Amino acid sequence: MIVKMLIERYISVKNVKPVNVNQLLDFATLSYLNNHITIYEYKLLLHELMLRGATKPDYYLEEETPELIS
Repeated sequence: MIVKMLIERYISVKNVKPVNVNQLLDFATLSYLNNHITIYEYKLLLHELMLRGATKPDYYLEEETPELIS
C-alpha cells in the first residue's frame, strides 16, 4: 500500500482529509493493529511517512528507582 492509497482510505473512513502526516501514521498503526494491513505494508508506510516528517509521540516515562524493602 502506498501513501496515496492510505490517504484515500483515511478519507473514506474518517470523511475528512488528513491534516498532517502524523494523522496518517496513527491511522496506519491502527490499520495494522486491526489487521487491515500486513506488517510488510506497515513497515513500508512507516518508512515513507517518516521520510515525509511524521514522528511517533514521545511518551512520558518516569524513571523510578524501586524502593528497597527492608
